[in-house]
Amino acid sequence: MSKLILERIVNIYLRILSVCILFCTSFAQPQNAYAAPIPPDIKKTVTFIFLADKDGKLKVHKETKEPIPNGTGFFVSVQEERAGEKKDFSYLVTAKHVLADPAGGIYTRIFVRLNKLGGGFDFVPVDLLRQQVFTSGDSSADIAAVPLTLNPAIADAKTVPLEMIANREAFKSLNVAEGSDVFFVGLFASYYGEKRNNPVVRFGKVAMVPEDRISFGSPEKSWLYLIEAQSYGGNSGSPVFVSLGIDRDPNRLFIGPPQIVLAGIMKGFFGEQQPVKFQEIETKTGIVPVSLLNSGIAAISPAYILHDLLLSPELAQNRSSSWKK
Repeated sequence: MSKLILERIVNIYLRILSVCILFCTSFAQPQNAYAAPIPPDIKKTVTFIFLADKDGKLKVHKETKEPIPNGTGFFVSVQEERAGEKKDFSYLVTAKHVLADPAGGIYTRIFVRLNKLGGGFDFVPVDLLRQQVFTSGDSSADIAAVPLTLNPAIADAKTVPLEMIANREAFKSLNVAEGSDVFFVGLFASYYGEKRNNPVVRFGKVAMVPEDRISFGSPEKSWLYLIEAQSYGGNSGSPVFVSLGIDRDPNRLFIGPPQIVLAGIMKGFFGEQQPVKFQEIETKTGIVPVSLLNSGIAAISPAYILHDLLLSPELAQNRSSSWKK
């Protein structure tokens, strides 16, 4: 047997062996979509939302004098093109209830804590009277979007592009279902960074994709899906991503990194159906009550509602007005 033929046989054998190893490792244990760290830019899409006092200044705790966080937000962008010119429109997105005042209206002003290029952060005021708050035509949807321009020369921030937001068709074609890997990025009230925003990342799986609207804290029912990942105060408004691994299609395997798409916006956690008991934890902003009856199941507003909102006639008209300026 010639040396050339022997080398070919060895190469074929090695190729067959590598394929066998790939299949054996794929089916011998569950796929972990988080074997590699999440892309660092995802954390840069997240910001923390703080309240203003009656004078419009940053609201602080009476004793600690620390600013009071109210939830999480993140940035998305829609790119449009006219006459060969491209323009990106960015929005602050959060859960609608994060912006709701105790009287049931919308706060007139909030602050977002933005990381700065070169280090440090700034509290940037957002006047909700001047900047229109856009919500879904479905009043039960807990999603709000506020036009907000980010200065790339100052803010160390990124946006989730429209193409990365799962629309209704994507939810079906990507086979997002019970068992799909998910993670969310948001505010950890006990520690969120002294010099820069440090969001917490929590991981879990899709626990239920209901076929009907479900109730969450009120008689009004809404479209939600549930994930097995504990959410706490401050996580409301966090972006929830689905990470689809090599087995994302039941009929074939994919080679390469997981496909990551925005799957929804954190609404909150489900408590057990019995009187809620609280314990108190000490944080830098004061005493925070924490429910002892967190069921470990969180409710997520589907991203396709946000996708529909961003492409709605109201926001399209708002972007059109910006082109004219």
